[in-house]
Amino acid sequence: MPELLASVGRLSTLARVGRVVLDRGQLQQAGPEMPDGVAAFGQMLAEHGLDAIELASTITDAEFLKLAGLLSGPPAPSATMKRSADALSMWNVRCRWTRDPEDVGTRAASSAPAAFAAAPLSVSPLSAAPLSAAPLSAAPAAAEPWRPLLEAAVAQGDGAAVCTVLAGLASPAELARAATAGALDLVVEQLLDTRVPRPDVLSLLQRAGAAGARALFAQMIAALDVAERRQLYDAMVGLPATAEVAREYLTHDVWYVVRNAVCQLGETRAPAAIPLVSQALRHADYRVRIAAVVALGQIGGAAAIARLESVLFDASEDVRTRALAIVFAGADAPPAPDRLGRALTDDQAIEYQREMVAALGHLSTPRARQRLQRVCETPSTSYEGTELRLAALDALRRRHPAVADVVLQALRNDPSPMMRERVATLLR
Repeated sequence: MPELLASVGRLSTLARVGRVVLDRGQLQQAGPEMPDGVAAFGQMLAEHGLDAIELASTITDAEFLKLAGLLSGPPAPSATMKRSADALSMWNVRCRWTRDPEDVGTRAASSAPAAFAAAPLSVSPLSAAPLSAAPLSAAPAAAEPWRPLLEAAVAQGDGAAVCTVLAGLASPAELARAATAGALDLVVEQLLDTRVPRPDVLSLLQRAGAAGARALFAQMIAALDVAERRQLYDAMVGLPATAEVAREYLTHDVWYVVRNAVCQLGETRAPAAIPLVSQALRHADYRVRIAAVVALGQIGGAAAIARLESVLFDASEDVRTRALAIVFAGADAPPAPDRLGRALTDDQAIEYQREMVAALGHLSTPRARQRLQRVCETPSTSYEGTELRLAALDALRRRHPAVADVVLQALRNDPSPMMRERVATLLR
């Protein structure tokens, strides 16, 4: 047990510097000089059908424990493993598996789950040119037979039909006119509904250039479900226009939006992003500064490490500790001090969830409306839960007033006195 705990401590340190990939093949080929547990762990991955496990730079102690519990269970089909991983919400753990035949194509929504998603799919370089290369101000053609089909699909909220229409437009200029914000919102949702193959959706978003990346970012910051947010995050990592869009959000007034932008810049591993990420080292919220430190660690190199010297005296202990772990990490470095027992992430704080609900209110898709309605109608006995319901109700009234009126009538006799009082005020 002490050796196991020491190994976990070492992995924690390394994961906080960049990332750790535990490859099944390498583990199973461990020589006699390696501890017995190395080969045993490789065999465990084989029993579960996993090729590798990637530990992200922001992994928590709670996620290590969740992963251990998942792997210590009996072997199960990959689809079952994916569902279990989603339920555990292991945001910082990605597992790669050998796909079963049932995992290929357009099967159920679990085909690309969050925690167990494979590495982000890259779009073929043979795809059509991005929209940014097309003259967006070009005059529309005299005859556009696709327009009534597209408008009808958007009005009906049919994302699969929208993808079909857009995919049939070979001309970049024509696609630029067709790929409106409303249409792209529905395209992004197909990453979650999976009626359209994931590579096809990613190809459309890549062709849409910055507009596609913005639509994806908007839904990522509005995703209430961790598993869905993981899928959208991974998809954005693979888009060429991600860095351009992330730069636009670095001055946003909501901290977690800036944090997501910084994380995306770190995922690019591009030295050119160092000056942009460094700006976030001076952000007022310590959680953004932590993200900037991690992003610089992901980019790596002397220039990135030099920028970390400015935060070694940061007011936040968490920021200082993370920076020190990156600056002084090495093969023989002692494990960084962990915050044992911190099982809840900042993402679960009520103020963060309220911001996500507000962001969800900016989307006009049927799926976004249904999520808001579900939050409104979910009973809660806690003050925080009621606050979240009220925020969802406000967002619904702003974006979907007709639906909000129906929901208000249904909530007149809600068990929560706070909710009943608010509903009564709004119905006057």
